[in-house]
Amino acid sequence: MSEEPLIVETEKMGETKYALLGFPDTGLVGTIALGYAIQTKKMREVGYVAPRALPPMLVIHSGEPKSPVRLYANNDLVTLISEIPLPLQTYKELVSEMVKWAAQKKVQLLISLTGIAVQDRLEVSKPQVFGIGGTAAVRDLLKSRSIPLLEEGFVTGAQALILNECIEKSVPAAVLLAESHPNFPDPAAAASMLELLNQAFGFNIDVKELVEQAEKFRIRLRELMQRTQQSMRNMKSQEGELPALYT
Repeated sequence: MSEEPLIVETEKMGETKYALLGFPDTGLVGTIALGYAIQTKKMREVGYVAPRALPPMLVIHSGEPKSPVRLYANNDLVTLISEIPLPLQTYKELVSEMVKWAAQKKVQLLISLTGIAVQDRLEVSKPQVFGIGGTAAVRDLLKSRSIPLLEEGFVTGAQALILNECIEKSVPAAVLLAESHPNFPDPAAAASMLELLNQAFGFNIDVKELVEQAEKFRIRLRELMQRTQQSMRNMKSQEGELPALYT
């Protein structure tokens, strides 16, 4: 086994205030929101996840092969984005290392962005965003920032792993869930997520282009959505089925 760290910093980073995570899942909300934020804020690439922890796949951007799971930073914000769906076992290892890394960087709040499936999504003109806080202090923070809490339900997969690891390692953490389409990429849900982050945490991410070009984003990400749905089905078969009421 290589002694190379799982999270490889290409630019040495110090302490950071916020860490945002975006993995492909319901509506691709986290992936769309963070991909757009990285581009809009011109965040610099500062690290990646080592290939040994990932499926044998690279992505190509501007002719350059890259890890599909990378870190970007801008001032007091760092993001981790995955451009591919990951197996459950990979999530377990990656989440554990990411939370350990966040503790070392003294992250004040780790926020994972995801979607919550709404069957009548087409009837929802403005997707609402809900929050889950890992601790009472984080739940109070969310309420103080006018983020409604998800009061009842289940959280599975990467999001459950994140909350569990953060609670165990005493890293303040929240999961934010935007109402989204269960079967298609949902740029409008991602836009609602970013607008809430702007309002609650002052990230100042202009969502105008995301809203105006939602159809372009939806078409471009159709294949990723199909792969993500298969990955989520595989994950559910390992975890056991939950009632459709819950996420």
